[in-house]
Amino acid sequence: MNARLPTTRRSFIKGTATFGAGLTLGITAPFLASASQTPAAGAEVGVWVLIRPDDTVVIRIARSEMGQGTLTGLAQLVAEELECDWGKVTTEYPTPGENLKRKRVWGNYSTGGSRGIRESQEYVRKGGAAARTMLIQAAAQQWGVPADQCTAEKSIIRHAASGRQTSFGKVAEAASQLPIPTQITLKNPKDWKLIGQRVRRLDTRDKVNGKQIYGIDLKMPGMLIATIKECPVFGGKVQSFDASKALAMKGVKKVVTVGETAVAVVAETFWWPKPLWRPFKFNGMKGLMRRSPAQASPRCCKRACLPSRLSSETRRVTPRARSVKPTSSMRANISILS
Repeated sequence: MNARLPTTRRSFIKGTATFGAGLTLGITAPFLASASQTPAAGAEVGVWVLIRPDDTVVIRIARSEMGQGTLTGLAQLVAEELECDWGKVTTEYPTPGENLKRKRVWGNYSTGGSRGIRESQEYVRKGGAAARTMLIQAAAQQWGVPADQCTAEKSIIRHAASGRQTSFGKVAEAASQLPIPTQITLKNPKDWKLIGQRVRRLDTRDKVNGKQIYGIDLKMPGMLIATIKECPVFGGKVQSFDASKALAMKGVKKVVTVGETAVAVVAETFWWPKPLWRPFKFNGMKGLMRRSPAQASPRCCKRACLPSRLSSETRRVTPRARSVKPTSSMRANISILS
């Protein structure tokens, strides 16, 4: 039996995005709370730092950790300016949705091309420096002394003249109520104590012991997973398909078309529909599949597509003077473009 629903690629993506929203809403995260947070959750000092009463420092990371050390490196940048105890630092990821809600306070989320630290190092350092300034100001107000007479080091704020000291966790709530400073002076690189130093990776332990939860690990009540099979040939379209075998399998809920070129099996897990793709038959594919094998070859695609997209000047490829003499295989490739 064939099952065809009027499902477009756009509506399918929007529908699956709903599951993503459900995942986001189902996670309790400190950064989703309002400014008046509970003591257990901690207090947000600026936008990059959250400090708990036990002096735990939670640093927000807006770039993806993919094994390259970005998470730890960005945390070092913030912690350097914050002057916190590195042994009490942990991290969390603000959601892209929360970033939009707060007018992109965490900046760019893209990760690639070594841009994570290179493009954000200045503003994340300013985030750490702003938090330090707010913490010192909160302590100074409690003591009734000028803020410029106080210093911070390893999560401890001191007023040398009176001998008083306090920790970040004790003044974090008061600091969270202060305005975020706009005039910020960053430390001179010669004064750096943490940036550039070898430190323990913050993400390693949870990855080794299995505690790390990845997106594919999350399970929500009633959650379904769609596995998509795209038309195997360029330009092909789905005319019909046999969904009977798929629907007979345990856990498979529905089989739908996605746009004109794909079919999706919606099931309780990813693994149940996966074996279906080997025997799954597409009928009446329009496109290169209906041409001869020679016509459907990559070389044929180049002949058919490239000349129409190239100007008369760029269609002809000739070797430059003093270049390597073209081989027979090179001539064959060049002839495709001519």
